[in-house]
Amino acid sequence: MSDLPAAPQTWDAEAAGRPEAVAGTQLIGKAFRLIDMIAEAPGHIDAGALTAATGWPKATLYRILSAVVAQGYVRLDPIAQGYTLGYRLLELAQNVWTAPDLAAVASIELQRLRDMTGETAYLAVLHDGAVLSLGKFESPHEVRSAAKLGVRKPIHCTSQGKAILAYLKDDEADALLTKRPLERFTPQTITDLDYLRAQLQVVRSRGYAVEDQEILLGNRCVGAPVLDVTGRPIAAISVAAPIYRLTEERVEQLGPEVALAARNIGLALRSAPARPATSKALSSESGSDAAPAFYGAHPVWSSTKSCLLWADRLAPCLYASRERRSVLFRPDPSQPIDGVAVGPDDIAIVVSGKQLAEVNDKGESTVTEVCELAGTTTLAHHPDGQIWAAVRRGDDTRISSVQKGGALRDGWNVRGHITALAWSKDGTELFAADPERGTIHRFESRKSSGRLFARVLRVSGEPRSLAIDSSGRLWVGLYDGWSAARLSEEGEIENLLPLPVPRPTGIAFDAEIAGKLYVTTARIGLSREVLRNAPLSGQLLTAHSSLDRR
Repeated sequence: MSDLPAAPQTWDAEAAGRPEAVAGTQLIGKAFRLIDMIAEAPGHIDAGALTAATGWPKATLYRILSAVVAQGYVRLDPIAQGYTLGYRLLELAQNVWTAPDLAAVASIELQRLRDMTGETAYLAVLHDGAVLSLGKFESPHEVRSAAKLGVRKPIHCTSQGKAILAYLKDDEADALLTKRPLERFTPQTITDLDYLRAQLQVVRSRGYAVEDQEILLGNRCVGAPVLDVTGRPIAAISVAAPIYRLTEERVEQLGPEVALAARNIGLALRSAPARPATSKALSSESGSDAAPAFYGAHPVWSSTKSCLLWADRLAPCLYASRERRSVLFRPDPSQPIDGVAVGPDDIAIVVSGKQLAEVNDKGESTVTEVCELAGTTTLAHHPDGQIWAAVRRGDDTRISSVQKGGALRDGWNVRGHITALAWSKDGTELFAADPERGTIHRFESRKSSGRLFARVLRVSGEPRSLAIDSSGRLWVGLYDGWSAARLSEEGEIENLLPLPVPRPTGIAFDAEIAGKLYVTTARIGLSREVLRNAPLSGQLLTAHSSLDRR
């Protein structure tokens, strides 16, 4: 690769959007400049303001204004006595797309990518040697990629640009790359042509491109080309995010999904698209300033105590949280807490290894050894108050009701490792999540076997926790996905709740405050960089969902 220059250039989105002047076309250039000035004005702009802004003689200004008004590009509002853009531009806008319905068709897949990852998804086309942004679905996260529409970006250091270059003919790609020297915007920008060509071969072989802080430090992007029937790129899509959320591991998982979405757009351009699903971002806030848990887990609302019971699985410790957290119980001998539930008389039930502890309000406990409970991964409540457990048995999981004294009865055998359970409000269906396989199963109380309800892609995170809201919809915590999601009745991600932490481990709803939910989180195993950007990891978080209203 070529040596680094003394001072890399800084990419300027505003400058990138300004076209270069063409010699010998001054009058035409003035007309376009006038249209741009009118477009940039916050409202109507009168002739006096245009004269002052341009510095042109009034005769020149009025001559150009008359021409652009006559053609419909600008119109004069007789009431405001000012100029604004004309309706002719709306007609032209319909013909901007490089293929019929490109933006509409792409929006379906872009929204799916945004909902699946929680990150911003973009659509761009090749224009005048650069990639021009035509559409986007923004991430609900506070810190996110948010490039403006209409901005032109360099083709050699963006995932969209490299995705398009890789699928152009060699002479076309070379013509674009040798048109002018390749600018360096960060130390990671590739400016060596031979090395870039080799990278494009990799892009073509795997179907997607990666931009790793090549145009903006701290940002990473995955892109793929949208191809027409001949295999020629007509556009590109991408997903961009801060590097601490879009890790290298997540890039490998996301790349094939972006490539698949781009392929779907290309195919859908030749058919009528389905209506996109709706999605609404929800607000969230931190719930605790106490020391973080290693692995918060098993949140359950106690109606009698009007508090949340939850555990730091690895401390191990059982907490009761009202306005503040208090320690209720610690297993002895110390071993991980495998499940928490509320039993008869509002006694807290804690499973830890083979031990079943019944804990009262004062933290006093009665401990029973129940060998059948060894291997428990979670507990759940049936609406009638019956406690159910998921217990590992080798490669399988046994889901059973927990009888008095800890004996297990009835239930289902499931191939895989179930770590989360949630009963429907009417008690007729049980949902069970297997994070390793990314699957959520649904069991009907009167049937001996279940069926697949939802499949969560690995790039979205692992489904490690489940909860049912007051409207009966299933929520899932997406471990390593920085979010929780509300699923539709068909098992698709319907709404996304962005979280300031990567690893939600448990979800529970407040039975007294409509729309309030609690999220336990994990801190263990996170890198220093992630912890620096997600300092609330390990805390109990609260969020308010406008979707859950009684």
